[in-house]
Amino acid sequence: MDLGRARDVVSAIRSAVRTYYAGNDEALDTALAAILAEGHVLLEGPPGVGKTTLAKLLAQAMGGQFKRVQMTSDLLPSDVIGAMVWDQAKGEFRFRPGPIFANVVLVDELNRATPRTQSALLEAMAEGQVTVDVNTYQLPRPFLVIATQVPRDTGGVFPLTATQADRFAAKVEVGVPRKEEELKIIRMADELMSPQIKAVASLKDMVEAQEAVKRIRVDDSVAEYMVNIIDELRRSNLAEPLSVRASLWLYRMSRAKALMEGRDFVTPDDVKAVALPVLRHRVVVSEGFSPDSLIRSVLERVPVPRG
Repeated sequence: MDLGRARDVVSAIRSAVRTYYAGNDEALDTALAAILAEGHVLLEGPPGVGKTTLAKLLAQAMGGQFKRVQMTSDLLPSDVIGAMVWDQAKGEFRFRPGPIFANVVLVDELNRATPRTQSALLEAMAEGQVTVDVNTYQLPRPFLVIATQVPRDTGGVFPLTATQADRFAAKVEVGVPRKEEELKIIRMADELMSPQIKAVASLKDMVEAQEAVKRIRVDDSVAEYMVNIIDELRRSNLAEPLSVRASLWLYRMSRAKALMEGRDFVTPDDVKAVALPVLRHRVVVSEGFSPDSLIRSVLERVPVPRG
């Protein structure tokens, strides 16, 4: 698939999702960039702001399968990835896939699950597969996890470790909609009970678009600009050091952003556009400071390449 066709596929999906999704533009665009970059998204915000609707509509628009997992403290890893069950008719064990076997998986309130169950997602997200007993099972492509979490000051939560949060390509903080957005939502109250849109692309289209992203050019000066941003953040006395995944996802998500903008090369503006969602969950700052403000200040300080 050429880059122009890939951009058209993504634009069609975005427009289709917008039929019923009146929420956060950053959440929608970040989710689209993440699936192009073969990453996953962490959403944080209050209930009832359209997170489930977004995930469901994305799956429908690309002709994929959607599954939802409600995380609770008593959920086991096998409830997510699947388990071996005894088939009495055949007299043998067979694998029963869990809800992780879908194209778009909404993991709701991830930080209400125990660390053991949270960790069950790591192999799936990093390698597109799960291992049960001694057998490995490949997950479908494309594969996108949209995980939500409740604020840390909410009772009954198990905060994600830095390693777990680092596995997500991006994080978006989803707030309540603006007045005009909320008006649009209540006008669609009946349809939103069970939103349905026709597929405007196929799973094959999305996989080919993922491959097209890998052909987006990144000039050496722009790649160095990305590393300079990460290096400047590391010099900012963070409570946790930034891993190399920060640079890798800044690179991958910038390429996806360039494709969505209809270009075959990455610009510094693409890097800036994805910097907040890519970095905010990796930047652990002292109390009284916010990750977003630190990232913005670094973007202002680091020289932008010219030409």
